Amino acid sequence: MELIVLVISFFLLLAFKVPIFVVIGISSLLYIWLSDIPSALLGQRMMTQLGSFSLLAVPFYILLAELLNSGSASRRLINLVNSIVGFIKGGLGIANVGISMLFAGISGTAVADTSGLGKTLIPAMKREGYPGPYSAALTASSSVVGPIIPPSVNLIIAGVTAGISIQQLFLAGIIPGIMMGLAMMIAAYLIAIKRNFPRSNSFRIKNVGNALKESYWELLLIAFVLYGIMGGLFTPTEAGAMGVLGALFLGLVIRRDVSLKQLYDSGIEAVIFTGTVLILVGFAATYAWILANEGIPQLLSESILGITVVPILALLLVMLVLFIVGAVMETIASIVIVLPPLLVLGDAIGVDPITMTILVVMNLTLGLLTPPIGVGLFIVTSISKEKMGSIIKETLPFFIANVVILLLIVLFPQLTLWIPEMLG
Repeated sequence: MELIVLVISFFLLLAFKVPIFVVIGISSLLYIWLSDIPSALLGQRMMTQLGSFSLLAVPFYILLAELLNSGSASRRLINLVNSIVGFIKGGLGIANVGISMLFAGISGTAVADTSGLGKTLIPAMKREGYPGPYSAALTASSSVVGPIIPPSVNLIIAGVTAGISIQQLFLAGIIPGIMMGLAMMIAAYLIAIKRNFPRSNSFRIKNVGNALKESYWELLLIAFVLYGIMGGLFTPTEAGAMGVLGALFLGLVIRRDVSLKQLYDSGIEAVIFTGTVLILVGFAATYAWILANEGIPQLLSESILGITVVPILALLLVMLVLFIVGAVMETIASIVIVLPPLLVLGDAIGVDPITMTILVVMNLTLGLLTPPIGVGLFIVTSISKEKMGSIIKETLPFFIANVVILLLIVLFPQLTLWIPEMLG
């Protein structure tokens, strides 16, 4: 009875477009009341989940992205990538993907990527003659590499939820993230050839050199954060803190392009975003505990194993289910709720926990591009003022490209494990 109320209240509130953290919180509280479990459990589970030191990294990476978007860092990195690939037909579209990959090395979130870079890239692509819906769709699509290429807020939350080393997850995300970016670049190039999109510029070593000189400090900051994490100099949390200090020094002292008002606004945005993320994580942890208490992880594992015991087929079935979950639920909440039971299944079919975690995060991140929840779609719609339907149509080639990479990871899980094993 209690489980039925939990499920019905969840989908009913979701249907009325109630914010997802309220949906999860109310449905969990109804279950607790009906089960005669002390209401204090809700707070206890939230505090247990949020008490992890690793979650301190979340506000640091969010603030780091906000600070870089406030100054000229994004523009300088865009100029650098465009100077390298702009001579190719559809070069600015390819650069759009490239800058998202580069920006992912410090931002950690798809939302910061989409909103920060979209304000510059979408108008720039329109000025060069790219259709508005295509410009918006490519910007939204390219942002999905942000939560995969380290550092990543989604991987931090997944690591805390699964009890897996966040550093190992960061290392595991490198190859899949690069593959996603390259796949979208190829898709953008093929579309540019078919639709005769323009070249942005001619390739000149001098222009590349000037762009490198202009973005030297930004590249140094990216290298500092990534090397600090992968070289073992810092924990992911410490790397986020050092990155913020570096961004402050860059914006206030070296570039002097971040005003005190912009600094204040960045802090406010980071606080709001962090609060939203952590509330979601806390409530979702309670919801996940309820599912575990009802034996749902074991039931899910037994159900899938009842259909097939072949690991690849079981994973493909899981990926199909996750596409549906990602389309109707917010990414972070989905990770906290579905990851624990899927790790149980992964253990049963012999899939490494790191591989399973990367697959879950990759799959659910694609939910940023799928209606009705697709946050990335709503952001670029707001920026571009284009129709949602037109943007969704233009995202299909890039969505398919990412699905192909997801299937390659399913077929060749060693792609996620090679770097972590190599670096011990």
